[in-house]
Amino acid sequence: MERSGDLRLVEATSEGAPGADPTVEEYVLRVGARDVGSLRLATGGRAPVGRIHSFQVEDDDHERRLALRAVRAAERVLFSAGCDHVLLTLPSFRFGDLPMLSRAGYKEFAYDLGKRVGPGNRVGTELGEGYATVCTSQAGRESWERGFLRGYAAVLRNLGMPGGYAESSARKALTSLARPGGAAGSYQLQDLFHQGEHVGRLCLGRSADRRTGFVHDVEVEKKHQGRGHGRVLLQVAENHAASTGNTDLALTVFRENTRATNLYRVTGFSRTSIHLMRQLVRMP
Repeated sequence: MERSGDLRLVEATSEGAPGADPTVEEYVLRVGARDVGSLRLATGGRAPVGRIHSFQVEDDDHERRLALRAVRAAERVLFSAGCDHVLLTLPSFRFGDLPMLSRAGYKEFAYDLGKRVGPGNRVGTELGEGYATVCTSQAGRESWERGFLRGYAAVLRNLGMPGGYAESSARKALTSLARPGGAAGSYQLQDLFHQGEHVGRLCLGRSADRRTGFVHDVEVEKKHQGRGHGRVLLQVAENHAASTGNTDLALTVFRENTRATNLYRVTGFSRTSIHLMRQLVRMP
């Protein structure tokens, strides 16, 4: 049990579902004898990075800053478990908490974006003269996977994450894409050619319920950037999503990738959640 003034984190008593992640802990937020919310934490196991999966506080109590106090109490739990970084994902209906979390030391590092696909969203639009797509060869797939691992790990290291954690997270992310039946399903790669020249590559997937298509990567070769090929790759993604029965298209972009962020904004994507991070160097 962790105290924060008159706020307590009480570990929830449950049997747990078979196969549940043993590093995820559920807590009840309690003031006196009254439950005022709930919170889910992932201690990270042996990893130095913990995660606040979700927290919910009753609206009337939220006005009394219990949400921030709950987050601080969660940080203490994670810190005592050996975590020196904490990640938190803020869904769109909680975007109003962003100023509070920013003042508390949380920094934005990535965004989940989404858009509807279907009539009125240019689905089925031709790619334009001179464009063609083909499935990526095995050699191209292996090259893309190596680049994915390097790039993903580099971004996490730049954010201050330990090198070992960054590399293991990159491998885990790639494995989750490649595993059929996983959260994102198996992925596919398509190469984009313009006037017979290779200009970019696209990595696509979809949710287990097949309602949401995912854009895992949009890659335009450096010498061809700034010529509209990124928009064409996104059109390929929209057409593919609609042709496979998806109603939504989603992706995640790191904050430092401003070129991609601007591209997604002008092509109709909007934020659905914000990923934040805080380093637990000195506990409040």
